[in-house]
Amino acid sequence: MADMNQKREADWKKDARREARRAARESVFTLLYETEYHPDEQAEDILARAVEEREITDEENYVRDVYLGIMARRDEVDECIGRHAKGWRTNRLSRVSRAVLRLGAYELMFVKSTPVAVAINEAVELSKKFDDPKARAFINGVLNAIKNELSEGAKTEQTSADIVAETDDEG
Repeated sequence: MADMNQKREADWKKDARREARRAARESVFTLLYETEYHPDEQAEDILARAVEEREITDEENYVRDVYLGIMARRDEVDECIGRHAKGWRTNRLSRVSRAVLRLGAYELMFVKSTPVAVAINEAVELSKKFDDPKARAFINGVLNAIKNELSEGAKTEQTSADIVAETDDEG
């Protein structure tokens, strides 16, 4: 009986962490969307105002770190999105789709603690909640293409490292 209670408690804590992270992602999404309407403001100022005016729960500084990270690397993230958004320039996407893609792409590219499938699924869920129904497949496709590019890059890096290691061993 004690084991079952411990399992239930562990499951509850896991669900609570998952929901807290989902809420944090939604907060980042809203900040990215809000930024679209204030292009001349500093990201730090937008974040500070949002924290002051709204209840933003910041699980382990995720909101701050990810939002400011996206803003600092926005050109790099947008370039990656642009390579995979066939027929679309990033600046021509809807504000909602652009915010969702920036968050999903940034998580895939830079937040190594987020599993790839989770980053993509959560972006699609945000799209379901806030975007046009037709955008889901587009967002899923773009993020899967980014995932594939990143995994190919990792394989290439690994192969290069193996070649260097073999060369060093031969010397």
